[in-house]
Amino acid sequence: MREPLKALGLFVFVVISLIFPLCADAGWESITSPTGNTLRSVWGSSASNVFAVGDLGTILNYNGSTWSEMTSPTDEDLNAVWGSSDNDVLAVGDGGIILSYNGTTWSEMTSEPTDDLWGVWGSSGTDIFAVGSPGTILHYDGSTCSQMTSDPTADLAGWWGRSGTDFDE
Repeated sequence: MREPLKALGLFVFVVISLIFPLCADAGWESITSPTGNTLRSVWGSSASNVFAVGDLGTILNYNGSTWSEMTSPTDEDLNAVWGSSDNDVLAVGDGGIILSYNGTTWSEMTSEPTDDLWGVWGSSGTDIFAVGSPGTILHYDGSTCSQMTSDPTADLAGWWGRSGTDFDE
């Protein structure tokens, strides 16, 4: 179910089309991606450590001057990425895939259910939430992932919070 992302993609395109000329005047520049795959999410711990994820398990890392493709343990589409530090990053995607980065390598984490995951956010490395369809909410406490209850008919495309107990979907 790509409907939430199609609408989001159109919105992002319109916003970028309207704002990019302003940003270009402020010193923004275009950077060539090393992949032709669609990228869906970006997160960074600093200007010299940024991750982007997308279709077919694509994972890119920006070191402050160039983007490079990282080895991915999956070919599933990755829809969101978030981290608590340079060596604690999660990416989520289709089929319930959850990938974890330890600062050196990406590895696949075990997760249930296998519904598509569209968003990930946490208040720390031991308080992370992943959301998806249909109404999937997973909580990771740093060692185990458990499913939370939600409205089973609503697809959740994003998740953000001010703390581990104060968040919006």
